[in-house]
Amino acid sequence: MEESQVSYFLTSPRLGFRHWTREDEARAALIWQDAEVMRHMGGPYTEDGTRSRLASEMARQEHLGFQYWPIFLRDTGEFAGCSGLRPFHDEEGVLEFGVHIARRFWSARLGEEAARAVMGYACETLATRTFVAGHGPQNLASKALLLRLGFIFTHEEPWGAHGIMHPHYRLTLEP
Repeated sequence: MEESQVSYFLTSPRLGFRHWTREDEARAALIWQDAEVMRHMGGPYTEDGTRSRLASEMARQEHLGFQYWPIFLRDTGEFAGCSGLRPFHDEEGVLEFGVHIARRFWSARLGEEAARAVMGYACETLATRTFVAGHGPQNLASKALLLRLGFIFTHEEPWGAHGIMHPHYRLTLEP
């Protein structure tokens, strides 16, 4: 599933970002239905769950101007996952950052590159400088990513259908 002749609204050295469309269900399934990718996020989605998440992401883009955008390798057009933003509770001016990388690209440090691009976009385009992020309690790779990015641990809170306590972090970028 490769992209061809795509116009990305955001790029980084290796990645291109665009908006989800209804035609992206198979791409979304590659990450959200993958048991390993979703292991620390409550487990894989069902087909209906993937369709629902995709619809939610598209609605968020339409109403708020951001989503967890699909990302592609710029040199090959391969789908690599998604990364983006969503509101964090009711905190004004604070967005939750997240990234889901397709398993075949886990060792390429695409998550860090995507994070820096997304947060740069949020600062420049959305005038947001404060971000939160969480991770599954056993997800040491995500913890390491957040610490490399400069996030600081703030608290734990229950997350997901089972209310498992997840560490949460915050980062405020200087203007």
